[in-house]
Order: sequence, then structure tokens, then C-alpha cells
Amino acid sequence: MLAVAPVTSLKLWLILILAVVLLTPLTHASLRRVVLALLNLLFVWFCVGALLPAVLVGLLLIYTLLRFARGRHAGAAGGLVLAVGIGTLFVLHKLPPLAAWAGLSALNPLLAGIGFSYVMLRVVDVWRAVRGGLQPAPGLIALTNYLLPFHMLAAGPIQAYEDFVRQPPVPPPPDAEGVLQAVERIVAGLFKKFVLADLLCQLFSTGWNGTGWYLWLEVNLHFLWLYLDFSAYSDIAVGCGRLLGLNTPENFNRPYLARNLTEFWERWHITLSQFIRRHLFVPLQMALLRRTDGRHALPSAGVAIAVSFLLCGAWHGLTPAFLAWGSLHAAGLIACALYREWLRRRLSPAALARYQADPLIRGAAVFATYQFVALSLWLVGDQWKPGW
Repeated sequence: MLAVAPVTSLKLWLILILAVVLLTPLTHASLRRVVLALLNLLFVWFCVGALLPAVLVGLLLIYTLLRFARGRHAGAAGGLVLAVGIGTLFVLHKLPPLAAWAGLSALNPLLAGIGFSYVMLRVVDVWRAVRGGLQPAPGLIALTNYLLPFHMLAAGPIQAYEDFVRQPPVPPPPDAEGVLQAVERIVAGLFKKFVLADLLCQLFSTGWNGTGWYLWLEVNLHFLWLYLDFSAYSDIAVGCGRLLGLNTPENFNRPYLARNLTEFWERWHITLSQFIRRHLFVPLQMALLRRTDGRHALPSAGVAIAVSFLLCGAWHGLTPAFLAWGSLHAAGLIACALYREWLRRRLSPAALARYQADPLIRGAAVFATYQFVALSLWLVGDQWKPGW
């Protein structure tokens, strides 16, 4: 099965070099967007080969639907078509045997080649921004650059459409310090991936065949390996974006130091957490609050968390293990909300501040959070294989 070109692929680095050479001197905004779109499509062609026309047809269909997104009836119909279409493609992408049974095996190389899980979330984001009147419908060139950015296809980050729109059409000329920082970020990502993460895996992984204390050690190191491996791709994407003057959001902020699960999701896969918050959690919580006249804030939040993280688990994989992972994190987040409310009611503001500042309590909380996350990843096991 084809997949997005890995960081070991010369094709990825060829596109990056071409992008730097061609885009850096360009000061004409429209021409710059066209060149970037052609480079993004060239990278997609490297990944999907002869299936590129299908990608172009998909882009044209999404572009057409966005033209009518604000219409009362046409927008509702377009939203239904888009939801059914991307929902069906997502299920087929996550369940290759189902696609084969339906005679659509060719879809899997195509969807894997464009990193469809991330593209789908970008489609949702741009649709909601246009449908809600927050942004005008993008042109075909802008849509291509938003949905198929070569440096963010495989492992994110998931850039919000409004952040994409806000970036300057022609970034300031790069200076030596900025270029050095971008290169350092790319090198740091490569070091994380091919030295730290790979060495950790080679030295300690037994494929979950260990027992007793060693199994506990392997479970804990698996979380560290996943962080190093996954964040490495984000480092590379951010570094590439800086070289090209493209806004590329940060995706990790030392999640292994999170005090609780709520803080963990503010530090881990940050752009996915923000997507879930603005598209699932907040709308659902607000809808529930309106139905109850605001009388049941905590239950409303609990239901919104449960639905959001069940869908988060399903987005990662349509398997019992990923659904269990999503359910476990939902339960943990609800427990955090309940405990936070219990502390707020039991302690005065001054006592609560002392409690939160206590280093022993913080250390115990960080340890417990790390163990919870590590255990949840162990439940998923080798099904979690992020990145290029």
C-alpha cells in the first residue's frame, strides 16, 4: 500500500529544496500561491502516482460545494453530501477489508497517500468556517494549499483554516537567524526520530513479551518512544514551514510533564485537541446547556467529553482497542472534572492555591498522569504507528 513519503524519502526533501529555491525570491502573492500549489500537487503525485486525477476530482468537488456553503438549502445539501462522502471514505480508509469487499481496493493507496485522516479534519474545518460565515469560500489554489500542504500531510499538525487565512500572502524575507532556527528544528526532529526513538525501541522493546517489572518498564518507555517519534514529525513540519514562511502550528509541549489528563490534552497533539474542542466539545456542551437552561453544567460537560473522545478514538482507528482507548480517556477527563469541582467546593481559594503549588502533590500527579497515559497506549499496542 502506498503511503505519504517518509522522511527518509529523497522525494520529500527534493520538494522542500524546490520550495525554498522557488518561493524565497517570489514577492508576487498570487504567483507564490500558484507555485506552492503546484509543489504540493507534485508531492501528492509522488505519493499516489497514477491516482492523482482522483485527488484533483476530489478537490474540485470540495471547491464546488464550498461555493454554495452559505446558501440555506444548497448549503445544507452540500453539507450532507460532504459529510456522507468523507465519512464513507474515512470508514473505507480505516477498514481496508471492507473496501476490498466493496471492490474499492484502489481507494486505500489513494487515501493513505494523501494522509486522509488529517485531510478530512481540514475539510471539516474549512467547511465550518465558510458555512458559519467566518470566512469566504477559498479559491481552488488556496484550497489546495490548505488541504494538501506537503510538509504537514502525514502527521499533522492540523492547521485551523482561520490560521491559514491569517498568514501573510508574502512572508518577510528570511534572515540568517531564522533559517538557522528552522534547520535546527528539522535536525532536532531527525535526531529524535532516528537516534532517540529508534534506539529506545531497539534497546527495550520486546513486543510486549516481557513480564513483571520489565513489562511495566516497557509500557512506560512505549509512551516516551511514541512522544519522541510523533513529535519528531511535528518538529520537521514546523522547521520546513519556517523555511518557507508558512505558519505551522506547534503540536506538542512536554506532555510527559502534565499534571492531569486535562493538562495532558493541552500539551499532546495540541492541534487535534483544539479541533476536538471547537468542533465537538464546545458545540455539544453549549447545545446541552441550552436544553437544560444552564442548570446542569457538569453533566453537560461529561456527556460532551464522552462523545468527543469516543469519536477521537474512532478517528485514530475503527478497532475495539482504539474505542477502548477513547473511552478510557473520556472517563479520565470526566474524573478530572469531578475532582476539580470537588476541590473547588471543599477548599478555600487560598488553600486551593497552596494545594496546587505543593511540589510533592504535583510530582505525584505528574507520575499518576504518566502512568494513566502509558497504560492507555499499552491497550492499543502496536496498532499505534504514527507518522511518515
